[in-house]
Amino acid sequence: MNKKYFLLTCLAAFPFALTAQENNRYEEITNPKLTSINREPARSTFTSYVTEADAVINDRKNGTFRLSLNGKWKFHYVETFADRPTDFMMDRVDASRWPDINVPGNWELQGFGTPIYVNQPYEFCSSGYPPYWDKPNPPYVPQEWNPTGTYRREFTLPGDWDDKEIFLSADGVRGAAFYYLNGKFVGMSKDAKTPARFNVSAIAKKGKNVIAIQIHRFSDANYLECQDFWRISGIERDIYLYAQPQIHLTDFKVESPLDENYRNGILKVKVQFTNESGQNSPFVVGYRLLDKNDQQIAQSSTQVSGDQTEVEFTKKTIQEPLQWTAETPNLYTLVVSLKRPNGDVIEATSCKVGFRTVEIKDKQLLVNGQPILVKGVNYHEHNENTGHYVSEELMKKDFELWKRYNVNTVRTCHYPQQERFYELCDEYGIYVIDEANIESHGMGYDLRVGGTLGNNPLFMNAHLDRTMNMYERDKNHPSVIIWSLGNEAGNGLNFYVTYNTLKTLDSRPIQYERALLEWNTDIYCPMYAPPSYLEKYARNKEMTRPLILCEYAHAMGNSLGNFQDYWDIIEKYPILQGGCIWDWVDQGFAAKTDDGRKYWAYGGDYGENGTPSDGNFCINGVVYPDRSVKPQTEEMGKVYQNIKFLDFDKQTSTVKIRNDFSFTNLDKYDFYYIIRDHGKEVYRGKIENIHAAPGKTVTTGFLNGIPKEKQTTGDVRIEFYAAIKTAEPFLPAGTVIAREQTYVHTFYKKEATAQKPATSKEEGNLVAFSGPDFKATFDKQSGLLTSYLYKKHEYILNGQGPRPFFWRAPTDNDYGANLPVRLKAWKEASYQEPKAESFQVTPGSNATTIKVTYRFPQTDARWDITYKIYASGVIKVDNRFVAEGDQAPMIPRVGLRMQLPESFTDLTYYGRGPKENYRDRRTSQFIGEYAIPVKDMYEPYVRPQENNHRTDIYWCALTDKTQRGLLLIADRTFELNASNYPLESMDSGDTIDNGAPRTEKTHHRHLTDPLPEKMVDLFIDYRMMGVGGDDSWGATAHEPYLIRPGKENAIEYGFSLVPFDKKEDYKYLIRQY
Repeated sequence: MNKKYFLLTCLAAFPFALTAQENNRYEEITNPKLTSINREPARSTFTSYVTEADAVINDRKNGTFRLSLNGKWKFHYVETFADRPTDFMMDRVDASRWPDINVPGNWELQGFGTPIYVNQPYEFCSSGYPPYWDKPNPPYVPQEWNPTGTYRREFTLPGDWDDKEIFLSADGVRGAAFYYLNGKFVGMSKDAKTPARFNVSAIAKKGKNVIAIQIHRFSDANYLECQDFWRISGIERDIYLYAQPQIHLTDFKVESPLDENYRNGILKVKVQFTNESGQNSPFVVGYRLLDKNDQQIAQSSTQVSGDQTEVEFTKKTIQEPLQWTAETPNLYTLVVSLKRPNGDVIEATSCKVGFRTVEIKDKQLLVNGQPILVKGVNYHEHNENTGHYVSEELMKKDFELWKRYNVNTVRTCHYPQQERFYELCDEYGIYVIDEANIESHGMGYDLRVGGTLGNNPLFMNAHLDRTMNMYERDKNHPSVIIWSLGNEAGNGLNFYVTYNTLKTLDSRPIQYERALLEWNTDIYCPMYAPPSYLEKYARNKEMTRPLILCEYAHAMGNSLGNFQDYWDIIEKYPILQGGCIWDWVDQGFAAKTDDGRKYWAYGGDYGENGTPSDGNFCINGVVYPDRSVKPQTEEMGKVYQNIKFLDFDKQTSTVKIRNDFSFTNLDKYDFYYIIRDHGKEVYRGKIENIHAAPGKTVTTGFLNGIPKEKQTTGDVRIEFYAAIKTAEPFLPAGTVIAREQTYVHTFYKKEATAQKPATSKEEGNLVAFSGPDFKATFDKQSGLLTSYLYKKHEYILNGQGPRPFFWRAPTDNDYGANLPVRLKAWKEASYQEPKAESFQVTPGSNATTIKVTYRFPQTDARWDITYKIYASGVIKVDNRFVAEGDQAPMIPRVGLRMQLPESFTDLTYYGRGPKENYRDRRTSQFIGEYAIPVKDMYEPYVRPQENNHRTDIYWCALTDKTQRGLLLIADRTFELNASNYPLESMDSGDTIDNGAPRTEKTHHRHLTDPLPEKMVDLFIDYRMMGVGGDDSWGATAHEPYLIRPGKENAIEYGFSLVPFDKKEDYKYLIRQY
């Protein structure tokens, strides 16, 4: 469909919409056919310059004819529609006493009104809590309660704009916005996420001008902006004036695919322009294509008459251009100009051009003829301080992290991003799935009347308007490889029309999740399908569309489990091509406690009882709100890496290196390896001359330095690394972009010394065991080790020696699956008063043995602990656990809990690290020796929950500042938590209060609520169940990462407690036990 024809069609639907009258304002904001008034047609991103040289530089914000209106504005706020000022635009209004507000920035984050976070519902609905409505009623919104913000500011029009066409551009405004200049109505717009541009030439004047904008928080637009993010209001993006000559460009379209052999480029340019000068003199329309050195490689021009409005140039073939991909973001500069016949420039502009072809062939998405894997994230606009306003500086921080952690694709959930974002994607190499600002989740998906708005004719124009606003603005960006029609808005006629309209205009693939497997999506893009479903789809020979998950791996709280499992399946089948994690950043707002401690607020932290809320469901990013990284960030980066080290052969000392890039040869990288013996580096070597084309695998030559098995006592592992040779944007030379650790061999020659048994003595209900330097005391009734003295220093705090424990502080995924209720029997078992069913002491020739048996009737479980106590102070602990009850639920953890004095401030361990890891999220954490202060073990999740776990622990040592400590040596391996924060401080109970009725405030917790205590809470686990990650509303961890009860699943594990002081070398002790 021709763009102008489309716009005329839309305008014909509301010919009355030429001015905004205060007496019919409510009708205007509840008429979805009326998407805007006086708004300029949507167009591509470009800036007007007076010379071609300036156009090449394209310094938009410092351009000659641009006047920023960002900064301080005067602001007036009311809660009710009827209380809004109606003369706010007039000169007589004195706004000097109005408070200031920062623009851009959402008004709720600046003290006006209430930020509301909801996922599916509409923010003006909360049943039973007036003034909220009980349910939505499209297209209507509350009239009595409709917060309205009114902005005013003065500006001085530059003196050299006299003979120019002057435009106002508001690049993103949340709410139905009405614009006025010098007391006169300019226009109205409702689409919050694309520019609203207005020609104000007839209203702007020399010298001082007054601009006024009134924004209504609720309008029919809210029905299509029901996205899973903060529902906040105001001017969210840049606002500015710009000027163009009377003869000026109105738009241009660039298409730059490759030929059918993917060798030469094809350049197609269409330019649109207008002549407002009143003269019919001819002028010249032309373009020039420049390479990265600003050398011209193509050009064309033609003279047009003064009343002509469009030129479509004959396509040109560009011989073997440097091609654009996310791996190779090669760009050319297209300069478009209007000139007088004598060569004088009337206007010039430019944009970047990338030669690339995007298509679907043979069940795969191809870029430049090659299949790609989408290693993506979903990207909401979020700033912890300013709301939806994201500065370029913060955006570049995101790009830096994406490049560092191997992200190659961004889905712009669920609306187009600001214009600068796409330029950065073009420049730095990020694929974009560009999504229209359409979501009506709160209306459901029923196709019948009263259901989805995707099948409601009343909203057809709004669906088309938003889709075309996105397309027209972003059509020239090579980074945009897929269009998305929207998100969770049902399907139906409106989406059939938007799909067909886009298809007539552009060749890029289109996706839409709610189309499922209907015809109006070129890519099957489900959300939250587990790996097993992906494999089922891939094996179905009838499936012809590539599957790319639009959302997966819901990263809420302590999550992103089984992420490697996803990619093991994805990389197995060509029809599976990746997906976009939900989502990139935790949407928390910076807040402070009364005593000044920072935390991040989430849904429900604002407003009175009844304010709609979906709680912390907005806290599901792989980075924190301030962009600090999480353990999940590292896991994502490891799994997403494009170089694999496979099949290390210790006999031949070789490894295979697979190139998973689509367009990059591995000769771009330096390769090296490190051999570690028990965590200590013993050899480092380079891997020379690695040349591997995309998709190919090479085998290295002989790798030196690998110790022979049984040559030395130790645990030998080899680590492989790939690092960039030459600095890239955001990444200095030497940055590691791929790594792997592989086991070589383990050999321990024990150096045990002869042991003697501890002596025992009964003291009432206590039994004391002692040697020359130690005394261990057990309570016969509880079976607990209540005191552990070594060289007169106590190692047990308040009698809290090892006791069976099965509980963890519930994670967000645990709550989503209702595990705190379903598994509550294990919580009760953990906290039951310890009572030994039997307590047996048996003397021996080299150790005194205690056997303690516990029963847990809730689950028909039994735990046997056998302590072997030596005169040296060493205690060997052997455990056997079995849950025999048929009705016993799965088990959160199986382990022992004990508490140590706070003086044990430092932890050193040999196991996976250095970051937190779990059975289903550990591929990024290598086995090694790590030293961490106990206070730093805590992982500060926005909502407190289970954290700081470590797996595959061979030994650990807790020490004080004098190097006195306690060593724990595993028989095989165990798992570990160590923290100054007790588990109870992170446990929010059976349920989390996420809904509108606020009940127990203790359930609505933040990272400042748990307080460190004067102790070390230590867990020595056989295993903890995984954290899961398919979704956060029902899925548990996958079966291999669960702990099932049953006679056949009896558990046995053991370790030794070895006290030591500063005079002893605990590394030597490790070799003894």
